[in-house]
Amino acid sequence: MAKRASKADRKLSTPDKPKRGRPRQQDLIEDSAIKPLENAANDYAEIRDERMRLTEQETGLKAKLLSLMKKYQKTSYDRDGIHIEIVHEEETVKVRVKKPSEGGEDAPDDEDAGEQVAGAEV
Repeated sequence: MAKRASKADRKLSTPDKPKRGRPRQQDLIEDSAIKPLENAANDYAEIRDERMRLTEQETGLKAKLLSLMKKYQKTSYDRDGIHIEIVHEEETVKVRVKKPSEGGEDAPDDEDAGEQVAGAEV
């Protein structure tokens, strides 16, 4: 009489049958790529990173300006449309640079019209 194969041997010798499982449920919420959304997010991230680099540069230049004002013992400086003032409460400087007018004359102050203002803390 032939010896019957053990259970382990029988598993090895049986051909692999594909298992029938449950069919996959389709996603209820599509997480597929939304190109306009991804493009907008990438554009935002690039501009944000550029702004952060510029903020670092601004902070360094502002600290340099503050140290120069202290070196020359100035609390304010006015010349050719440039106004620099040390703000003591915040230990910072405010800078206003007027854009030159076309007529060559200084335009009257219309609530800082045409001026660039910088006043972040150092």
